[in-house]
Amino acid sequence: MQDNAGRGVIMHQAIAAHFGLGPTDLKCLDLARHEHELTAGRLAELTGLSTSAVTALLDRLERGGFVERHRDAADRRKVLVRSTGRHEAALNEIFGRVANAFGAVADDYDDEQLELITGFILKLNETAQDFVATLVHDLSD
Repeated sequence: MQDNAGRGVIMHQAIAAHFGLGPTDLKCLDLARHEHELTAGRLAELTGLSTSAVTALLDRLERGGFVERHRDAADRRKVLVRSTGRHEAALNEIFGRVANAFGAVADDYDDEQLELITGFILKLNETAQDFVATLVHDLSD
């Protein structure tokens, strides 16, 4: 699992570098592309980054034309982060290639095996998210 995670980080670093970003920038952009009500605070919560680090990250993404910040119409104090969509075609092309390559691996398994693997991965993702929250809490004490 550690080897798989490391290879995933290296792959995402290569994809991020293609766009002039760091891997954390790319993952936060991914959140902005898929989470409609994303705020800087939510990004800090999900990533374990400090609010000042999230601000710097959003500044980089905004300068690159990847995201825009908008005031929430219902609550003017809240600032929402949204993907501009300007790089969607290029991002979709690269991640489409990844999906095709990974899909070819998945083709070697039947539906029951894939359900088991998917459940396992979802539980690992939840555990990782909980671990980040715990680690951030431990560091702030």
